[in-house]
Amino acid sequence: MKKGIIGIGLLLFIAGCYFFPYRTDIYSVKYSPVRMQNDFDIFREVLENAHPGLYTYTDKQEMDRCFDSVYQTLNEQIDIRAFHEKLSFVAAKIGCSHTNLYLPKAYYDTMVQRANFFPVPLVYVDGGLYVNSDMWDIPVGAHILSINGNSAENIMKKIAVYNVPDGRNKSYSLSAAAIDFSYDYFLSFGASENFVVEYASPKSVGKEVGRVAATTLEKHLSQYNQYAYYFFPDEVGYDFEVVDSLHTAILTLRSFSYSTATTFAAYKNFITNSFALLQKDKDITNLVIDVRNNTGGEYENIFLLMRFLSKTPFREVDSATVTFEKTPFTRYLEKDFADTEKPALDSMIKHEFCKAADGKNIMTEEENTLHRPHPSAFDGNLFVVTNSNVLSAASNFVAVIKDTKRGKIIGDETGGGYNGHNGFTRVLYKLPNTQLQLEFSVIRVQHYLQHKQLNKNGVQPDFPVATGIEDVIDNQDPQMAFVMGQLISRD
Repeated sequence: MKKGIIGIGLLLFIAGCYFFPYRTDIYSVKYSPVRMQNDFDIFREVLENAHPGLYTYTDKQEMDRCFDSVYQTLNEQIDIRAFHEKLSFVAAKIGCSHTNLYLPKAYYDTMVQRANFFPVPLVYVDGGLYVNSDMWDIPVGAHILSINGNSAENIMKKIAVYNVPDGRNKSYSLSAAAIDFSYDYFLSFGASENFVVEYASPKSVGKEVGRVAATTLEKHLSQYNQYAYYFFPDEVGYDFEVVDSLHTAILTLRSFSYSTATTFAAYKNFITNSFALLQKDKDITNLVIDVRNNTGGEYENIFLLMRFLSKTPFREVDSATVTFEKTPFTRYLEKDFADTEKPALDSMIKHEFCKAADGKNIMTEEENTLHRPHPSAFDGNLFVVTNSNVLSAASNFVAVIKDTKRGKIIGDETGGGYNGHNGFTRVLYKLPNTQLQLEFSVIRVQHYLQHKQLNKNGVQPDFPVATGIEDVIDNQDPQMAFVMGQLISRD
């Protein structure tokens, strides 16, 4: 009898951990150490065998220590958030902006509908966390000191792990964590119906306390741009304007993600027409390209742009490598990915890559296209404005401009790597016990640079110009003001 009772109890416990029964609040479900250890082993094995840049920024010995130390903490029941946080700590060590961990769909779908999230847009500038909205009783520009008794410094240190640059750009991690604060705070500290905020008002040394009610994540995300006081509009991915008095054109590019035939055709027409106008109007001697908050997209789109700027031929990449010939660990692939994306991934590797001497698969010479300058290429002064939220293909573009000295870089260090990044296409796995999803890009791309260097950071600006809290309060653009007032006015 006792054996039967124990067996049934164990079966019900396992079922509860695995299937989220309707009587159990999904927030409170906890997982046994054995199940988490099994998922962690899969997580580690997949990364060690399939991730193309696991040891690019962190050597194997240090990664092994990180894996081992986190595994040792899986010795008691914890919920999905806590397990997600542990895996995120490991992922952050890799230093890859294209490596992501996603909560189970059932958990996320429930979570976004609950009023458990911090509602106020924030910004991280001048080494601190500040209010970036004038829609609450707490004034815009107020310096956040603590939330629910946790100091802002400790909060930011903890949630920065969810925002990983290529390499070691801490500015990106903190800046992105402030923008995604509502979600990231929940991941680290859990649900809250109200928030007690200790803050200092602008130009005040005294401390004040405010209280704000939680909102749903769905509402917060849908209203973010409406409530945010200082942000870069992205309703239109690209724009072109001319400042006749300064003989200057401004090309704004918030994205390079134009992958369908229709969106690429529209982007191509826009770029072609913009540079045709520049060639026709000889009075325009300066071109400013604003790529702030451009998180990348398709390489084809940056190569098209580069043809209108480059003075010499260039190739798409210095090299592109993948660790496998066929997608490994297929039994752990997320089902939709396995059905719809895996065949294309395997076909690409088979037809566009070949075996190299080191055992990795490298892109063939035939696929590494040589691009020549366009007949209508602009040969005037070039200025590129960046911030820490420039990633992937956009960072590749900035790196080439920096390497060739084709233009001057103004703003902040990019969050994307200077030497390279992981890109092209992704793979998506689902851990069988917790249902957490692991995504990463499978191709290691080395940027086509003439002056190679050991650089574990992003692209450094020639003229560092940061945004300060006074710029936020006054809604000013210090980077563009510097270009127009300090650089172009001298030419």
